Amino acid sequence: KTKKQLITLDLEKQTWSRTSTLSGAFDTEPDQLARILGDSDALYFCEDGGTASDIHGRDKTGKFFTVVKNKGEDDENTGLAFSPDGKFMFVAYQKNSHVYQFWREDGLPFDASVADIKYH
Repeated sequence: KTKKQLITLDLEKQTWSRTSTLSGAFDTEPDQLARILGDSDALYFCEDGGTASDIHGRDKTGKFFTVVKNKGEDDENTGLAFSPDGKFMFVAYQKNSHVYQFWREDGLPFDASVADIKYH
C-alpha cells in the first residue's frame, strides 16, 4: 500500500506482475479486492481514501472499467462483497455506516459476460 502497487498473482502459471497505482484512471489507490470467477473472470476493487471512492473492475485481459461512480457519499468505501449467486454487489461506507446493494440491469450475475463495457 505504501508503494502504491497492485500485485497480480497467477497461481496456475506460478507468475506475478506488478502495476503502479500512483497515477492513471483512479483518484486514489486500490483497496478492498473481490474476485468473481466465471465468464468475465473479473477482479473488483474499491479505492482507498478520499471522498471520491469509486468501485472499479479489471477483466482477465488487464483492462480497467468503473462499475460504480461515487456521487453521493462524502466518505470512503470500506467494504466490498458479493452475494453467493453473484447477482448482488454490496459496498459499505465508513463514516456514515451506509451499505448499498447493486445489481446488473440485465439481471445477470456480475460474473456473466458483459457486452458494453467502457474501459479506461
